[in-house]
Formats: sequence, C-alpha cells, structure tokens
Amino acid sequence: MSTKMIRNMLMAALALMGLFAGEAFAQASSATVTVSAVVPKACRFYTASTTMTIAHGGGLIDPSAAGNATGSATLNYRCQATVSPQFDIDTSGTYASPKTATVNLAGTATNLAADITVTATGGAGTGLGAGQDKAATIGGVITPANFSVAAPDTYSKVVTIGIQAIP
Repeated sequence: MSTKMIRNMLMAALALMGLFAGEAFAQASSATVTVSAVVPKACRFYTASTTMTIAHGGGLIDPSAAGNATGSATLNYRCQATVSPQFDIDTSGTYASPKTATVNLAGTATNLAADITVTATGGAGTGLGAGQDKAATIGGVITPANFSVAAPDTYSKVVTIGIQAIP
C-alpha cells in the first residue's frame, strides 16, 4: 500500500470521526418522554359486615317444618366500570359468581350445616367512587334433613366473604 493511499484513508477516517463526534455533542431544544400508567382491575366491599338469620319466620327454625329455613343479607361492593366481581366463602381460594359453599354453624355440642351462596345482584361495576355501590346478596339455606335432627341450641359462625375482579 502506498503512502498516499494510507494518508487518504487516514484523512477519511478522521473526517468520519469528526462527524460522529459532532453528533455525540449535539444539543437539542426538545426531547420526548414516554409516559404510561397501569390501572389494574379492582373490586372492593364497602360494607364491613352484616348479619343473616336463617329461619322459617319470627327468627326461629321450626324443626317440624317441611320446607327449607332461609335467610339473606346484603353487602355493598364497588368495581371499576365494566368490571364484574366474583366471590370466595371462608377463604377457600376459589372465586366464582355466584359462589356457593356449605359451612358448619357451631352449637354448644354439635354443628348445623348451612348452604351459603353469594351472588352479584348488582352486576358489573360502574366505578369505585362514592355513589357507585352495587349489591351482593348472601343467601343461606338449612334443609329439613339438617335442622329436623339438630339439638335445640343457638348455632352461629362468622363467615368470611372475599371479593375480586374477574381476571
């Protein structure tokens, strides 16, 4: 390779380095920023607790009755707009809507089985703000097969109801 050729290649290389160095130190009067936010699905209860009595009437179960003893209660919930809830009973870990589970109400010496169902009667949410409450109906049933053989007693249990947005 000739000296002239090497000198030309070296000058071309220096010229290119000068162009790139100029870009590296260039300043701009504006820049861009990508801004993002993620809002996950959410549902929350807005009633801390409620009471449900399962009975035939007058707050008592008639042990000779042929029909189911029933009861109901309501919990208020809110979900984001268009988001539907699902429920869990006694932290079973499985959510559904409606959700049904059998729980044992404790008496002094024995238990009494009751079927508990939670249903989102209020439907999909309209927002988490004030005034957006929807109703979750909790229904309870004790069948004659269970109450007709139960010992006279007061039976009860605190049942935990969970709520989550349908994933």
